[in-house]
Amino acid sequence: MRSSVTTQLTLWFAGLLVLCVALAPGSARAAAGGPLIWDDDGDGIDDRMETVHLLGYTFSFEHSDTLARQRFAVTRSGGDLVYGVYVLYKDAPTTADLTALTALGMPVLHRYTGLPAVRSLATFAQALAVKANPAVERIEVVPLLYAQTREDAASVGAVDATHAVFPTWDGAGGGDGDGVVVAILDTGINDAPDGAYPGHESLAGRRLGGAEFTHGDSLFDTPRTGSVDPVDRGGLATHAHGTHVAGIALGSGGASGYVRGLAPAARFVDVKVIDDAGLGTGVAEALDWCIANRTRDWGAGPQWQGIDVINLSLSSIDQSDGRDVPALLAARAAELGIAVVASIGNDGLDAHVPSPAAGAGVIAVGAYDAQRTGRAGDDAFAAFGDRGPRADDGDGDPYGELKPDVVAPGVAVLSANGDLATDGTRYVRMSGTSMSAAVVTGAIAALRSEFPSLAPAAIASLLRVTARRELGGVPAEPPGADPRWQAAIGYGALDLYAARLELLQPERTQVRRLTIDADSTHVRAGVWTMRERGATHVVLERAPDEDGVPGAFVPVDSVAAAGDSSLAATDLHAYAITRDVPPEERGVAFWYRAAVTEDGVRSVTDARRDASPVGRSAATVLVRIVHDAYDHDVDAVIRVGTLAWPLPGTSGSVASDWVDGVSTTGTVAWDFAVEIPAGPAENLLPPSSAIPWRLELTDGGYLNRGGRIAQLSIVWHGPDGDQEFDGGPVPLPTLEGHTVMLFVPQHTSSVGGPGAAAAFRVAPSPVFAGGVVTVQAAGAEPGRGGVYDPSGRRVATLDFMATTGGWTARWNTGTRAAGVYFVRAGSATARVVVLRP
Repeated sequence: MRSSVTTQLTLWFAGLLVLCVALAPGSARAAAGGPLIWDDDGDGIDDRMETVHLLGYTFSFEHSDTLARQRFAVTRSGGDLVYGVYVLYKDAPTTADLTALTALGMPVLHRYTGLPAVRSLATFAQALAVKANPAVERIEVVPLLYAQTREDAASVGAVDATHAVFPTWDGAGGGDGDGVVVAILDTGINDAPDGAYPGHESLAGRRLGGAEFTHGDSLFDTPRTGSVDPVDRGGLATHAHGTHVAGIALGSGGASGYVRGLAPAARFVDVKVIDDAGLGTGVAEALDWCIANRTRDWGAGPQWQGIDVINLSLSSIDQSDGRDVPALLAARAAELGIAVVASIGNDGLDAHVPSPAAGAGVIAVGAYDAQRTGRAGDDAFAAFGDRGPRADDGDGDPYGELKPDVVAPGVAVLSANGDLATDGTRYVRMSGTSMSAAVVTGAIAALRSEFPSLAPAAIASLLRVTARRELGGVPAEPPGADPRWQAAIGYGALDLYAARLELLQPERTQVRRLTIDADSTHVRAGVWTMRERGATHVVLERAPDEDGVPGAFVPVDSVAAAGDSSLAATDLHAYAITRDVPPEERGVAFWYRAAVTEDGVRSVTDARRDASPVGRSAATVLVRIVHDAYDHDVDAVIRVGTLAWPLPGTSGSVASDWVDGVSTTGTVAWDFAVEIPAGPAENLLPPSSAIPWRLELTDGGYLNRGGRIAQLSIVWHGPDGDQEFDGGPVPLPTLEGHTVMLFVPQHTSSVGGPGAAAAFRVAPSPVFAGGVVTVQAAGAEPGRGGVYDPSGRRVATLDFMATTGGWTARWNTGTRAAGVYFVRAGSATARVVVLRP
């Protein structure tokens, strides 16, 4: 019998394959070349931070309107503004770098593995001080997250329930992957029970077949006609990489559907090529197996035949010219009708395209950072991705070396967590070109379900010509043989909706995006066209809202058409239309759409609904509810006196995120900001024991779905500045079939009013874990106070004693985790930052 060990060593030296997920702090490097999109002056300080510092807090909001959504994390703290920031280093930060950061009073809240960066809190003065460190590349603000964008799917025009990205593939009725078979060549997918692990909810029941190629010997690997169900038991060595990748491409999102993949109706073939030590040598054999099974009947029905797409979220260490065995086999699979997608690698190297991404006909994918939003304006190139062009294969065709083809979201992508120690309902964020390749794979599965006759070459060409080329932070490099291509991002960012437009109406003007942003005085519309075939004007039309559907549309404004008729020079033309909002239309909902006419034929986009705010806000009520069936199971309303304001559905939330937990008790957190208009409510502000405000929440209809109220606070926009009043206690569990109530005030903290700092002091802050914080309160005895973490959980009790000039208590931070804590006593609140020792 042949020696398995000998074969394994031979294949090892022939070409070691590694996962394309950014796990080591030093695996990524800071962006080089031109300035970041939000650092136009190139000084290394985020322009948005500088704008707020110079012009004021309101400029942290869309259109400088505090009734709109806040763009990035900045809060008032006494007389200063504190920003949530990323400190991005030129190389992986050293211990000395982090010590210098904390010495400036900036806590290391999180150290990233996918980028040489840490998250922190900083005033503008602190940001200037840390930028003086030559090891620091730049300081960026932390963007706020907004509702249900499933940020990566929204960013590529696939689906966005908030309509911030509109229209989308899903909204236009595009395919969902039904009938499409995707082969995932990876670490194995944990979709089925394995011991106490039940299989991941997002992927269970979706596997059609599988194979394993981790032995380097055909006697032990799966034969061509065989089928097995691989398992990833690698733990920290593999990070359940294959499960995460599969969830991005085609996961159902489980019970809530929140973390849904791009093609949730597709099914998969699980091919394990990375062993549980995180090493792989069997990609060539696996590709050969896929080719042999490209027309296989999987026994699940006539629509589930063969393999339509192969995902390769892996790469070799060395670069390739496309002529090594794995690259050639990948190219062969594409020739035979299978769309092949491969990640370009995470080493941040120039002119470095590895195998199998280097294969001819293989769609090579790089990464960009969608900033956990769907909108295009904050997207930025991810510096950890390898860049083209590919090494010359000597065939005289310079176009073959133009890789990567496209880029897709690859930073902090949320998907299935296949860790066998979990209960199969968990999700996790990972970064890398592995994640980007999975996004493109899911997009192709969606395309092939609606357009099954599309050949791999046609798919690749379609994604290239419709990719969005405007992206922030792209290094300045000369173009390739095709002027549309760039070494860092290929032909640009994937846009699934634009690809659909090109298939359906290549000879007509194409409108690929419509944005509507309204404040109390203006409506601002943005229209993107991709082709213009003869239209003289782009027209904005509006219709009244009639019980949730549009009435008759009429033109309200237009701009002269000025875009290109082809996709050769530019991929989009952007138009901006601004209209005044008369007082009688404030708070009134309308429907908007864009229309063009060419050769006597008129066409319109889908319509979207929007309403401007009612006017000046007297207060803002902030609510966080964690519930996996919010829209179907929850009714919530804010009340004071005879006034009431219902909470909107999830599409009206201002942010959302997945939190660790159990789906039956809530794993999806929804944040709402309900504006209280000036008028009768002003007589009921600020909240007090005599005028309590309350949140009423009724939970009913889904017996296996509960949740909790995690936050309730009211920010009163009073004459002396904003004051924040906290409701409690939180978290407050919901009760099935009952109504629970949370009242405001419970505690009160000054956000911008005078005198608060003098009445209540904590020191030192920041403090190293294990240190003692002294809390001093002036005035009447504050009683027993407490220390709370950001979730509202009490972590310590404070007993005050009378001292000269007031009352004093001490908090021994002990072994508390680094982070932000809130000290509360009586009606006052102060922030304490705990650092790692």
